[in-house]
Amino acid sequence: MNIPINPVCVELLVLPESYPYEFMSFCNSNNLRPPKITSKNGQALLAMLVTPFFYWTRKETDTFVKKFNIETSDSIQLFNKHSQWGILTSSDLHLKGKNFIVYPYALSNKKAMRTKFTFHGNKDEAVQEIKNEILNNYINVNTELWQLGHKNPGSTDNSQSNLVLQPPIQGRYRDDYVFIDTLTKFPLPHKLKTLDLGLTKEQVLEYAHFFSNLSKQMA
Repeated sequence: MNIPINPVCVELLVLPESYPYEFMSFCNSNNLRPPKITSKNGQALLAMLVTPFFYWTRKETDTFVKKFNIETSDSIQLFNKHSQWGILTSSDLHLKGKNFIVYPYALSNKKAMRTKFTFHGNKDEAVQEIKNEILNNYINVNTELWQLGHKNPGSTDNSQSNLVLQPPIQGRYRDDYVFIDTLTKFPLPHKLKTLDLGLTKEQVLEYAHFFSNLSKQMA
């Protein structure tokens, strides 16, 4: 797998009139439908395909749309969404701010996830049930009923930085989760052990690597 280490020089870039043959063969073999090459997204994809050993930051994408007279309010959006239709990109590797198509070409998990991915049951009823839960337990709860909670219940910190405002329903999570904000929470170790997370092996290894490094930084 090629991981580019240098930004592309847009000024030297010349775009061909078609996608690379190897790329199209890969798409055909895997039943992928890349964006039309004449579209804005297609032109951005083509630019990344012909620069496989370089990455694109917002600086380069801004230069690109200006050079090729592409009208857009946010140039980076043309480059960072291509894993959605099935090709493996830098976003799948969690390399924030550096955009490129992984070479040799590979499939992103989005292709498998979206094949025959449907909702079984009455979608309208399911959505309404979720809306009612949010409305009754968060929106329509009187302000005086909201409570003070600790973002990290396992900490001894009683300062403002460890405070979070919560409606009463959050009490059921209070001793088991770290709250990033009122709605976003992450399970504490004792709770994490009880949850069926459905993680892939690769994700488990990534978590292990992250927490190992975090532990070293705190030593």
